Amino acid sequence: MPASDPSTDEICEVLRVPRVPALLVELAKRRALSLSWSALLPALRLRAFEEAADDLRARAAHAAVDLGCPLIETQLEWAGYDLDEIDEIRLVVNVFHYQNSKLLLFAAALLRVLEGGCVGSRGTSRSLMTLPRGIPEGVPELQLVPEDSDGKLGKIFAQMREHGSFARAADEFRALGHWPRYLELAWADARKRDQDPQAKAAVKQLIEQAAAAAEQLPHRSSVNDEELAAAGAAPGEVRELVRLAQKAIAGRVLDLALFKVQLDGAEDAVESPFPVEWEYLSNDDYLPADLDENLRLRAGDPTSLDDLAEVKTESAW
Repeated sequence: MPASDPSTDEICEVLRVPRVPALLVELAKRRALSLSWSALLPALRLRAFEEAADDLRARAAHAAVDLGCPLIETQLEWAGYDLDEIDEIRLVVNVFHYQNSKLLLFAAALLRVLEGGCVGSRGTSRSLMTLPRGIPEGVPELQLVPEDSDGKLGKIFAQMREHGSFARAADEFRALGHWPRYLELAWADARKRDQDPQAKAAVKQLIEQAAAAAEQLPHRSSVNDEELAAAGAAPGEVRELVRLAQKAIAGRVLDLALFKVQLDGAEDAVESPFPVEWEYLSNDDYLPADLDENLRLRAGDPTSLDDLAEVKTESAW
């Protein structure tokens, strides 16, 4: 009996995001989500995955700065947004600035799995630490504006569908559609850079970095064509979906990095909007014995600092 798809809650808690990303929705439609999720889940739970996504986000932020990205807050005030509204915009940008780099890494890792296996490096105590499960504190609930919106917003969505060669506008843009003037300004500014050789190179480098990071994840898995076919999926169609998604997501990683730099500057854009507070002292990972346990001394071991000083003096010669 084929395994069932993961629940919405499981996906959101493991990926630490407020909505199921569109790529996973499309995988479910093609009957490939269960196998894909099961294959990647052990890696998704690891610190290695979170930190590799952090590195992708930082690269995108540096690329955004290099492309030239003036601050936008003054323009938003002129457009009639007050500080509370700008903070609401900032929160939504933070969500997708955080999410998209993880989704790009997910797509890269899944493509390796679908093409014959994810060959990972040997894990370390750091990389194998378990990622805290759950949506980070401060992540807002997201409401998407209707795809068939009228007026200015409808025109922007039409441009986005044409630009991305997809039937729908991406979730981040629909979430930001609650502030049409902001979305118009930010989208237009990002599109000015599309033909810039630096922007094209940045997207290519993000894809390459994600692929390299996926190869180094400390986890091995594969999903073969027979398994996909048995689940009712078309293997070639699934691989093509992931390839197209990977390219589209890389572009949006750069877009959201541009949006973040515009709102908050380069330094904030490099850092994770929702950093994990890792517990560095863990008995399982770092402390081999109970600190309160009486240690057994060997014959001749010093029992005080005075004894230790005598040992050092005697051995100096």
